[in-house]
Amino acid sequence: MYVVIAAQSVGLSLCKRHGSTFNKLRRVFTGLIIRSVGAKVNLIGTIDADTDILIVNHQSMFDIFSLEQVVGNDTRFIGRTGIMDKWPVSRIVDKVGHITVDQKDSRAIIKLLKDVKVCKGKKVIIFPEGTRSQSGKIEPFEAGAKLLVEKLKLKAQPVVIKNILDVYNESDKTATSGTIEIEALPAITIAENWYELTHQQMNDVLK
Repeated sequence: MYVVIAAQSVGLSLCKRHGSTFNKLRRVFTGLIIRSVGAKVNLIGTIDADTDILIVNHQSMFDIFSLEQVVGNDTRFIGRTGIMDKWPVSRIVDKVGHITVDQKDSRAIIKLLKDVKVCKGKKVIIFPEGTRSQSGKIEPFEAGAKLLVEKLKLKAQPVVIKNILDVYNESDKTATSGTIEIEALPAITIAENWYELTHQQMNDVLK
């Protein structure tokens, strides 16, 4: 898998950004990465065409490739510096235009709001836990996703990735052939306590 990621980094750096060859290579490499660990990805439900941001639980780096497989190329992931700025992932992040957040920067939230606003028309994907959880439950949400949805008036949709650790265990560096299920829940209605209710709903689906 890491060999394919490195090859993707090199391949994309040689292409015109978001040109036809660039986008074709992204699709090809995503498929290769999924198959490299013997995985298949199955989408349950529907991701609405006009959804602005997907709120997704986070368990491993493989979440990203699984989501790209079902959502497509027109995605922008939000991730922390220190993870997304290491080669070879950093080259892909830079070329594709994914969004990085430096939590040590006091102006990070302002930059994040601007970066997400620029991505209007694409599917922005955020992992609101802020870290990878391998406990079998969804950890408490940080405030960032809530702020983005409410400040920018985004249409948000929760998505739950299930049984990914049965297929690819990042901690143990093991892989077992299997199907990863990604379940898209109905779009969120913004009302009182919507963020807490979304967390509970996603946890119920994961369990």
